[in-house]
Amino acid sequence: MPILQIDTNVQPSKIPSDFGIKTAELMADMFSTPKNFSVVHVNANQNIYWHGVDGCCVLGTLKIVGGSGKITPEQNVKHAQVLVKHIVDYFKIPDKNISISFVEQEASNVTVFSTTVLAFLQN
Repeated sequence: MPILQIDTNVQPSKIPSDFGIKTAELMADMFSTPKNFSVVHVNANQNIYWHGVDGCCVLGTLKIVGGSGKITPEQNVKHAQVLVKHIVDYFKIPDKNISISFVEQEASNVTVFSTTVLAFLQN
């Protein structure tokens, strides 16, 4: 269950309307999960200052729930290449203005359908 949260100072009107759908589909493919378990949350128009970066930027957090795909140092390089290119294509900002943190969460610490992901997957 990949969950991508993007904080950006890009204006909402500059983000194509299909970004969320296309990003959820991309993550479902990347992590071999059903599309309805891929979540994208964009916080646009944020007051972000990144020293030395001119213009708009993206600070992302990609949370991976255990069982949805591993995030190893080697895999993170590939994930970063794919996600950063995707964001560059949609947001029209340089790749040097994008940072994504990869976080793996235990399935017992995330809820879905009024239970934990671990309990849901065991049923």
